[in-house]
Amino acid sequence: MTTLTRFSPFTAATLFSDFDQLFQGATRAAEGPVTFTPATDIHETKDALELSLDLPGFAPEAIDVKVEGDVLTITAERKAERAVNDEGYVRRERRYGTYSRSFVLPEMVDGNAPAAKYAHGVLTVTFPKKEEAKPRSVQVKVVG
Repeated sequence: MTTLTRFSPFTAATLFSDFDQLFQGATRAAEGPVTFTPATDIHETKDALELSLDLPGFAPEAIDVKVEGDVLTITAERKAERAVNDEGYVRRERRYGTYSRSFVLPEMVDGNAPAAKYAHGVLTVTFPKKEEAKPRSVQVKVVG
């Protein structure tokens, strides 16, 4: 499960994790179905929190978005287009299999009102912020 936190590119754990994923993908691409983690961007606006996930090649009906308590879970499955057969392939890099990722939602968002859309291979899930979490302006009166 992933907690929404600010990204720091200088942590050693992130660097080693990125290398592990890179080499795991290179060695497992031709083995058949795998579980993988597409890239995710998290963007905060003054009114909402938006998660954009790269899910190219997934049918919209194969994508499941669930919110249970303060946990967002996204699962998707892409099936092989034809029977898996190594005959005739020089190289196979396109993956198929199951994707699943969970995020702990911060208290500032309303987990009961998500909106999801899928276009051009990108799933976007938007959570509005609670009213008390939105920035407010206060008028300052100048006296004198």
